[in-house]
Amino acid sequence: MASKTSERNVVDRGKIGGKSYYNTDITTLADGTVQRETYRTDDKGNNRVLIQKVTVNSEGTVTKDEVSSNATVNEQRDLRNPKSQLRQAIKTQVDNAAGELAENNIDGVTKSTLDKAALGSGNAALNEVQTLESLNTAPADTSIFSTDIAGSPKTRKQFSDSVYPLDLAKTKQDVIKFTMLEYVPQDFNQSGQFGFSNEARQGNRNSIGTVILPIPGGIQDSNSVQWSGQNMNALEAAAANIALSTIGKGGEGLVDATTQVTNAIKGGAGEVKTALANAFAGAASGTGGQLLTRTTGAVVNPNLELLFSGPALRTFSFQFKMNAREAAESREIVKIIRFFKQGSAAQRSESNLFLKSPHTFRVQYMHRGPDNENPFMNKIKECALLSVAVNYTPEGNYATFDDGAMTSYELTLSFQELEPVFNDDYAQDNDATIGF
Repeated sequence: MASKTSERNVVDRGKIGGKSYYNTDITTLADGTVQRETYRTDDKGNNRVLIQKVTVNSEGTVTKDEVSSNATVNEQRDLRNPKSQLRQAIKTQVDNAAGELAENNIDGVTKSTLDKAALGSGNAALNEVQTLESLNTAPADTSIFSTDIAGSPKTRKQFSDSVYPLDLAKTKQDVIKFTMLEYVPQDFNQSGQFGFSNEARQGNRNSIGTVILPIPGGIQDSNSVQWSGQNMNALEAAAANIALSTIGKGGEGLVDATTQVTNAIKGGAGEVKTALANAFAGAASGTGGQLLTRTTGAVVNPNLELLFSGPALRTFSFQFKMNAREAAESREIVKIIRFFKQGSAAQRSESNLFLKSPHTFRVQYMHRGPDNENPFMNKIKECALLSVAVNYTPEGNYATFDDGAMTSYELTLSFQELEPVFNDDYAQDNDATIGF
């Protein structure tokens, strides 16, 4: 068995994706098997996170080709694209190690087997060996449906980082930090569970831009769920029991449940017969349940109960009054207003056929600067910015600097979380923080 770790390579995904760093472990086993593990690292090659693992046996058959759940959306796409910088970097990393491992004939591994380990696609079928040439020649896409809708090339996807007041960083006071993110839709669960997966929204999300402001007054949150009163009278309960028993146990369940209802009717007091008689008579005459009330002054017990009907999405509102002390600070305020206005606007697709979701936002309360989240304040999940309201004359009069920049603005932001808060979102066995 022998193992070699490659040099670190950088993948530059531009202004939106930024720079990411990767290295690869190539391990040979005694039976001639080659194992390749690719990791994301920091810029010094530390803090490694596994994103892909590929195994090729001594016969050159790919026996494992899996992408880790730690891989970001960009990484998953890159691993499926043979022409991506990441795939080419992996190929280079394995090639550089392959020479030494093959020349020394360690564990009987051949250069061909090492080459195949470099070409794992991240979604190839097991036992299907791909070559770089075949991967570079992708088959024609005959599907008319695609979940990847290109946005207009004029869509703005990068904003500068802004702060108000300009000297806020020097004060080391607590701040509120808004980070703009590219909207990522949920995908269907692929792990044998029902529903949707939000893994794509987790992990390292590249920032489109940030705004840091003093924390305003009136900070509050409200967690709620939806409950509603529901009725199920005795007749409905009996019918439901029969249906459920039939579904669960088939014909035997139908017989048992029907027998139970029949025995209950036979053993019931006269009021049971009265209820049934009025129910049938009301249905036949079209008078419904009022017949029982008119003849007896009673109603069938509705068994009213408050039942859980679903979670609720939280909303958050913030109001900032920003007084500029100089023209440069006024221009910084304008950048901040533009950041929120343009970031919350709908995006047109490249063909103009669709409208794409606006950018989303991460909102954080930070303690003593913009890097440490305050554990004594509530956490907020990823949010949509529902509205941006600007008052250009909050002092009640129109006042500008010499260049026309306003001396004061009032900005009101309304956010709503993309998904509800669940019980398991809270850190377990840690009551020292408020959490969500």
